[in-house]
Amino acid sequence: MAAVELLDLARRAQAGERVARDELLLELYGVVRKHMFYVLGGGALADDAVQDTMIALYRGLDGFRGEANPRTWALTIATRTAAKARRKEARYIATENVDPEIFDADAAAAAEMVMLRRALATLTDRKRDAFVLMSILELTADEAGKVLSTFANTAASRNRHACTELAQYLESKP
Repeated sequence: MAAVELLDLARRAQAGERVARDELLLELYGVVRKHMFYVLGGGALADDAVQDTMIALYRGLDGFRGEANPRTWALTIATRTAAKARRKEARYIATENVDPEIFDADAAAAAEMVMLRRALATLTDRKRDAFVLMSILELTADEAGKVLSTFANTAASRNRHACTELAQYLESKP
């Protein structure tokens, strides 16, 4: 969904339009779920982080000022929630469950996503977050910088380093 359409949905949801709120949250759920899969993996921790993020989005909708794309706003909250979850559950072992409804993936695509998730696990949290936001979820450097509370150049640099490390990792695999 385009940024303008999401912003319109957010405005209508803030005005009390229940259908718009539900549609907005459903749209944001998909991107939040994908984000959590790539930064946390599958399993209970990721499911809890998705739920916590969606509750925060629901509760925070009235305070959304519209200065950013609602998707960027949601990913900012999701990124903070994921960071808290990582700190809280340092011993957590991610599962490799791929939710077909969210990812719309056949068996071959699901296998590739699992391989990518394993490769992402070799990166530092900062590089992984930047890569997921920019290379998978296609945020601009400016948007990713805002989500990560850093400069656009820093987000872009982390993404470049992640790309290099991922390429080296994947080349080393048979």
